[in-house]
Amino acid sequence: MFDIGFWELFLIFLLLLFVVGPERLPVVAGHFGKWFGKLQRYFFEVKDSLQRETQEPVNEIDKLLDDQESSMNRIQKEIDIKKKETKK
Repeated sequence: MFDIGFWELFLIFLLLLFVVGPERLPVVAGHFGKWFGKLQRYFFEVKDSLQRETQEPVNEIDKLLDDQESSMNRIQKEIDIKKKETKK
């Protein structure tokens, strides 16, 4: 998600170790993990909501295009029939 590599994580871990200390590091890591999970779930919910909202108009557009295509095919068949009638 954030494209953080091993060395970046290692550097963050070392900074936290010096700032927080070894005895409080597990507690702080637990809090960060919980908040990161909440943030990740929130972004997934927003993404899913946007996909649902945009899927309905896409389906309507597809239906309209299918209707237009069937109308065009019907009209083309009528034109072909009229052409055959005029050739006779």
